[in-house]
Amino acid sequence: MRHYQFRVNMSQDYELLGVSQDNPQLVIYIREVHLAPAIEPHHKALESEDEVSRDTAYVLKLLKNKRDGIFVEAGAYSDGKTSKTEWLEEKLNWRGLLIQPDPRHYFSLRRHNRVRSQAVHACLSPMPYPKEVTLHQETDGVKINSVHANSLDDPDWFNTRVKCFPFFSLLLAMNVTNIDYFSLETGGTELQVLETIPFEHVKIEIIGVHLITNDIEKDTIKKFLAMKQYTFMISFNSSYIFMMNHVKI
Repeated sequence: MRHYQFRVNMSQDYELLGVSQDNPQLVIYIREVHLAPAIEPHHKALESEDEVSRDTAYVLKLLKNKRDGIFVEAGAYSDGKTSKTEWLEEKLNWRGLLIQPDPRHYFSLRRHNRVRSQAVHACLSPMPYPKEVTLHQETDGVKINSVHANSLDDPDWFNTRVKCFPFFSLLLAMNVTNIDYFSLETGGTELQVLETIPFEHVKIEIIGVHLITNDIEKDTIKKFLAMKQYTFMISFNSSYIFMMNHVKI
């Protein structure tokens, strides 16, 4: 019976409905427990490409080659990919936060010697409150809240548990509310994550959204960000770049 109950608990998703995303205790908890230096000092740093990606180069052009900027990147180094902010940190002295829920990719992230940045082993919550979910390791990647999430018949019964924090909570834990570049890749919950952001309290100059969804969902995100005073600029493959509109209409 105890084993059965353990399996049930480890396959349930938990939503902390009573905890608002600006709750001071939540912010302190994230800052003290979950934020960590984005570096693994006990291993030789992994080598990365010394070239800036097309979308990052375009973002930099929009920001007029700004130095000492601040970024938040969700999905860095996933599935062997590089980071859209590593070049900014190494060449232009930027700093920021790297968000990675998959433990394998999180450890890879910390081996890229991101000495000016922090990292968090967590996902971005699609709700304006924290959640705890199950990550399912599958052949085509990691699934959050997959069809097996509440199934006791899942043969891979011991799956990774991970916290999901609202974007705004993470910003408060970093003591920043002004961001130059937000690179967002969450595997399908990008719109829900954007909807949690209190744009009246946060200033984000450039938002880059990784979209592999259908055209209807892409248009929905474009319309949502347009309502938040963002202009769609350009897309590079699956990366869609939006810039804050400083001219009030």
